[in-house]
Amino acid sequence: MLSPQRAVNLQLLPDTTTISADGQLTIAGKSLRELAHTYGTPLYIYDRSTIINACVAYQQAFTTQYSASSVRFLYASKAYISPHLARLLAEQDLGLDVVSGGEILVAQQAAFPMKHISFHGNNKSEAELELALKLGIGRIILDNWHELERLTRIARQYQQRPQVLLRIAPDVATDTHKYLQTGHAAAKFGFPLQSGEAKAALLRILQEDQLQLVGLHAHSGTLLRETRPYEECLERLLALACAVQQETGWWPEEISPGGGWGIDTAEAQQMPDIALLAQALQRKVEQLQSQLPAAMPMLVLEPGRSIIARAGVALYRIGATKATPGGIHYLFVDGGMADNIRPALYDAQYTAIAPEYMDKDSDQTYCLSGRYCESGDMLIEQVQLPALHEGDLVCLPTSGAYCLPMASNYNLVPRPAVIMIDEEQICIMERRETYDDILRRYPV
Repeated sequence: MLSPQRAVNLQLLPDTTTISADGQLTIAGKSLRELAHTYGTPLYIYDRSTIINACVAYQQAFTTQYSASSVRFLYASKAYISPHLARLLAEQDLGLDVVSGGEILVAQQAAFPMKHISFHGNNKSEAELELALKLGIGRIILDNWHELERLTRIARQYQQRPQVLLRIAPDVATDTHKYLQTGHAAAKFGFPLQSGEAKAALLRILQEDQLQLVGLHAHSGTLLRETRPYEECLERLLALACAVQQETGWWPEEISPGGGWGIDTAEAQQMPDIALLAQALQRKVEQLQSQLPAAMPMLVLEPGRSIIARAGVALYRIGATKATPGGIHYLFVDGGMADNIRPALYDAQYTAIAPEYMDKDSDQTYCLSGRYCESGDMLIEQVQLPALHEGDLVCLPTSGAYCLPMASNYNLVPRPAVIMIDEEQICIMERRETYDDILRRYPV
């Protein structure tokens, strides 16, 4: 019988999670103990079915609850991307939101349709913009004056007229960590709306006519748990479009309030259903419809974390334990801040599960610490688990987003392996890095 806390923790795990008769946690029918034995630890495990189900949930919510315009979903690649995942997302009819030449090339390796990719970023290099033009990236999102002028010059040089959106800083407040707030007036991203720069940039693009302006974009933040920021972004983008339409006749083909929808986490469960966002945006468009000079543009949303986070778990092995005079009981695992910097950077809260002892009570309080030479390398300050020892496994749910993409070789430790599983097969998405991989960076 599971304790109430352990039962709640299971809600954070992939859809195919079960518990065997002997207390083993399994995902897609495969025990984590067996996966650790075969592939080693640290190991990041993604469940294919959970990813598909998340994509379907978005599509169904907006099919049934939003009818104001057509809708397109772009997966935010920065949450995590690999060629195998890109192919799976293409099968689910999602596009990609990329932010670097590296993410573009991963998509190319997966034969992802370039026309379904939007290229974001506040400081795209000339080489990256040239790559985007060469490969026929569908949309380039312009972030500042320098980039507008840079792309205009490169497009003229290559005799192309790429499709662009203008990113706006809409001055929308969000209730999230300050590092995750991206839509306020002083944000590093986008043309400020209130100062008039956004409108001036739109008029410049339309006047020069070297770039094909197709829409407006904004993104207020991430780990959002309410619909208000999306509604405010949409309203302010449409107001800007109306003002420009009155002067020029231009009207956007698409409009995007970005992404950032949150997930259930260790400290804040019961995330609102995505259908509530669809309903809220439908109501907002209905309120504004009479003020629009033309049909509502296509709505573009950029989910990332809400697609991938719960599909992924991080699996570690305990290498040592320690009890301090002050009463802290440490579990030292073979990963930590180099594969998951989020607790140190954002104070992100995780929980942990002992996957080999799901039939045991969580009657011990531990501090789950990584292997790295930093006092701040704490994955979880306090967590209730069964009595654990050297060699036992620990699993962290909701590790599928923004862990691996922010991973490093701190202390020159190789990065972990990454697999995707379903009931029929196991796919290695990223092989385990080796010391040879690290040493190859250094000229002899």
